[in-house]
Amino acid sequence: MDLMGQLARSTYGGELKDGHANGSTGKASNAKSGATMVDAGPTFTKSDILGNAFIMLVAGHETTANALHFTLLELAARPASQRKLQQDIDALFGDKDPATWNYEGTVNAMMACMIGACMNETLRKMPSVVEMPKHVYGQDQTVTMDGKTHLLPQDTMIILTAVATHRNPRYWPTKPSRITGRPTDIDDYVPERWFLKDSAVLPRRSTTPDSAETTDAEDFGGYMGPDTSVQLFRPERGAYLPFSDGPRSCLGRRIAQVEIMAALAVIFQRYTLELAVDEWASDDEVENMSQGEKEALYKKAQDKCRATINQAKSILTLKLQDIYVPVRLAKRGEERFVSLVDR
Repeated sequence: MDLMGQLARSTYGGELKDGHANGSTGKASNAKSGATMVDAGPTFTKSDILGNAFIMLVAGHETTANALHFTLLELAARPASQRKLQQDIDALFGDKDPATWNYEGTVNAMMACMIGACMNETLRKMPSVVEMPKHVYGQDQTVTMDGKTHLLPQDTMIILTAVATHRNPRYWPTKPSRITGRPTDIDDYVPERWFLKDSAVLPRRSTTPDSAETTDAEDFGGYMGPDTSVQLFRPERGAYLPFSDGPRSCLGRRIAQVEIMAALAVIFQRYTLELAVDEWASDDEVENMSQGEKEALYKKAQDKCRATINQAKSILTLKLQDIYVPVRLAKRGEERFVSLVDR
């Protein structure tokens, strides 16, 4: 089904029995063709169509594209994680043609391995939607945090700031940063944190059930499962909001997750992504470098890549605006840097 075509055809207020739209709105028949109009109920206005098209493009395409963009850049800047990702892809798919993969047989396995961890970490560090407006609707409501109950008056507007929540060390397993030397790597891209399930590395968890832990009673459609695999680290509800939460959460999150994971698996099954170093050295110069020289050169590219990513701006969605990171796609086995660099 073509969604935009369906929206456009809805403006006619009906559909011909032979399946062709009638351009004469409101008429019961088409004398020239002999076809009769079937009443299709309420019609969409031009404004309705434009609004739906906007939402489809921004919520359904731009968010996923930006998340995939950041994932590729972060993996190019973190060779060790990229190698682990390729190992898990090899174990899961081997040399099988992606055309033979199927949703039922692979989606849970992808969610539970490095593929899912890389996606989760991108959505934690660089969520597509930085701030989400919420509205206390209908009547006063209460929320319980740390055992204390707070009243939220009716019509109060609340902004959930995902990019801050995702960096609250209270809810996330962290280690000292190997990149910056800081006491915590909460600001770093570390997909491996999603495999840290030992209580010794987990931050303090709340012991009082908060109101955020309750389950929505009403089914609003869409995928109703958790956003992460049970095999990986499971953040407390409310600590991980890449798709918002509650009745107004993203109905298309499962589609987005599958799109991102499938793209990562297809790309890294055959290829490796490296940061381009043309700014500092030619191909011939790189060819004649020692391993130490290559590592030092790649660190320049890594530092610049991370600095560029940190300049991302939220313009509807979080993205790199008018700036970019040059990369190089290499067939696996033909890497110049990723096979050598450990962080």
